[in-house]
Amino acid sequence: MWKQESFLVLDSCLVLPDDFCRNESGVEAELTGAEAVRQWFGSWPNFHDAEVISLSLARKGQSVLPVYPYYPHKPAMVDFIFENVTDIELQDFSGQNVIMYLGIETATDQNGDKVYRLVLGPCYGLAGRIDAKSLRVELSPGKSPDGVSQW
Repeated sequence: MWKQESFLVLDSCLVLPDDFCRNESGVEAELTGAEAVRQWFGSWPNFHDAEVISLSLARKGQSVLPVYPYYPHKPAMVDFIFENVTDIELQDFSGQNVIMYLGIETATDQNGDKVYRLVLGPCYGLAGRIDAKSLRVELSPGKSPDGVSQW
């Protein structure tokens, strides 16, 4: 069993709070680049069935999580760019990494400092959370260069 503040996983059965599947928690509005993402998709995207393309973690500098939301008529990559990653809890990275949901919230790290927490809800492949002092997003319109967008 893996307990997370936002969800609970029991033997591959995901239990979510009633309001977790809403598109936007409010924290996204604080992120640099979020307005471009909202304008492209018409609102903050629902990351249900999105694919995590890769994950690049750096001890110093930027760490990047490119995510490809399932919007066949508005293809685009959303890069989540972290500065000063303070903690991670990740599992099951594989050749395909489909997420049930993506949530962003604020939390308190081990030192009592405010961090942004990005939560990847498990579906198939990568799941978990990343905490960082800073988080921004960048939008890259168009089909994914690695072929995930062949819908």
